Amino acid sequence: GFAASTFKRGMAYINIPTTLLSQVDASVGGKTGINFGGLKNEIGVFSCARSVVLNSIFLRTLDYDNLLSGYAEMLKHGLLSDEGHWSELLHFDIAQPNFKTLQQLVAKSVCIKENIVEQDPTETSIRKALNLGHTAGHAIESLALQERRTVLHGYAVAWGLIMELYLSARKCNFPAKKLHQMEEYVKEHYGKFYYDCKHYEMLYNFMRHDKKNQGNNINFTLLANIGDI
Repeated sequence: GFAASTFKRGMAYINIPTTLLSQVDASVGGKTGINFGGLKNEIGVFSCARSVVLNSIFLRTLDYDNLLSGYAEMLKHGLLSDEGHWSELLHFDIAQPNFKTLQQLVAKSVCIKENIVEQDPTETSIRKALNLGHTAGHAIESLALQERRTVLHGYAVAWGLIMELYLSARKCNFPAKKLHQMEEYVKEHYGKFYYDCKHYEMLYNFMRHDKKNQGNNINFTLLANIGDI
């Protein structure tokens, strides 16, 4: 997408995503990006694909870790939409998935993202909601990259979701019960990312590079409840 949008000042391209992560996130919405200087997606442009072809048959070839990586973005969309869809995702058996059902969940997830993108294509307002879990998550990815203990994007997002839901609980009264549900789900499926006080300044500096920031303020997407952004 990035190459096509810059080659000869831009050419049309079609996305055929073959991972769950790319189907529900990277292939839709028009964002393109490459990592640079140890930072996630530091260089990129907005450039929508001419079309995107989604088929869950590709997902049968994925290992469990990569299925989980994409599923974290779907959990994020569930938190941004409504309690029914969020609950549906928590109870779906991602370890032994029914791929026909997964295709329907993917379609629903893409629709949630598209509805937000259509309201704000270039991320000046409501589209920033799609960064839920990503301010902290990208910092984790950058730290992991720097320390050569690379993690999959979706795992970092899952851990970032817990961090930002905790902030939501403290700042916006997000329900503690739902925070604990997500926490248990993430612990069970994604494990933990270990860091200590010597990493705090580094994580903070990585978050200062987040593209949602204004001036010296670090901006987070927070929820008062599921679907209440």
